[in-house]
Amino acid sequence: MIRVRYWTASILPWFLLIGNWNFCLGINRLTINPPADLRITDPGHLGRLRIGWALPPALKNVARCSVRFQLQYFNTYQDRWTTIRTTHRSFHAQFDLGKEVQVKVFTLLRGPCTNNSELLSPPAELVLKPSGGDIGPKIAGFSCIFHRKEFMECTWNETGDQPGPTQTSLFYWHKNMERALECPGYIFSGAERVGCSFPLDMLLEFSDFNICVNRSSSNRPLQPAYFSLQIQNLVKPSVIETLKLMAHPDGNVTVEWSPPEGRIYHRCLEFEVESLLDGIMESCITREMNCTFEAPSHSETGCFRVRSRVHMFCADKGFWSDWSLPRCLPGSISPDASALMKMLLSCVLPVAVLALLVAPLLLWTSRKTLKKRSCFPTPEKNLFTPFCSSPASSTEKLPFQLDKADV
Repeated sequence: MIRVRYWTASILPWFLLIGNWNFCLGINRLTINPPADLRITDPGHLGRLRIGWALPPALKNVARCSVRFQLQYFNTYQDRWTTIRTTHRSFHAQFDLGKEVQVKVFTLLRGPCTNNSELLSPPAELVLKPSGGDIGPKIAGFSCIFHRKEFMECTWNETGDQPGPTQTSLFYWHKNMERALECPGYIFSGAERVGCSFPLDMLLEFSDFNICVNRSSSNRPLQPAYFSLQIQNLVKPSVIETLKLMAHPDGNVTVEWSPPEGRIYHRCLEFEVESLLDGIMESCITREMNCTFEAPSHSETGCFRVRSRVHMFCADKGFWSDWSLPRCLPGSISPDASALMKMLLSCVLPVAVLALLVAPLLLWTSRKTLKKRSCFPTPEKNLFTPFCSSPASSTEKLPFQLDKADV
């Protein structure tokens, strides 16, 4: 009896292991179909496409397992694959329509029917080639700046290789628009369109702002260029106008300023202050409206300037404003005036030295020439005695004295 129990206890784990192994092999042999009817729809939103698919027919009657989908698409703006897991059967994503659109969708199955293991199907794949126009040079140097959060300007450069006369057009779209619209106000250089200006009521922050710059020639349409922007990352504040200096008895100098004009929330700004004290350049970055510098050896001379930008807690990035005009302590020469003085000295001083060296030489040469000319009387009339002759006696005629016969 003891031997039977020992044999049963020793053999039973092996039976359980073999049974589980066969079950696992059965699960691994279970195949799941990929999603059906994968399609990509372009609603005309300049790169925002709708990706849709259907449930595999074999899984329509599955009740004991949950079905999800894994979407993978190549993000052409970030140059990497993006993965989304969802129970929905559609998804909207942003693409650069000037490049290939690559999409993969998998079926995910999990539950009692898979012993609570998650199984992944082969992918359903779809690749769309770029369309619309010949493959050729696009516009170059495209950039946008959201000035003071009041208006935005986008500019571009025409490429040198142009197939004859071309016409450039810009279209834009964001999620609050039903359809794409053309640029509300073009910027011209001569007769060519080189930019577009957007008023505030046509802009939308913290959302994809899609732009298509399309060119066409008299011969054929050309390849358009697509851009997707987050305009809150393109803000450039205006120049700071008011700058004050306060010199302390301990020699320190405090710089204070007023926030720049515009619609930018002041708490979203950070400032960079540059100081030039006794020829030493220092900088200070702060979110306050002032900054204190320690002047070396109680310096009474120094100049300061300030600029600003939107900091990282209000936007991912932004543009620095232009520098304010420099403000200097009494007795200092502003950097602009100093630069002007250096330029004048570098130009005027050599000219003055050259003039001092050349002037005596010119004067000596002119006198010598005049002296030589006065030694030869005029051949037409011998009216004058040469001025260069030495008088032999008092009876000789004085220079420029007329003869009586000539009177």
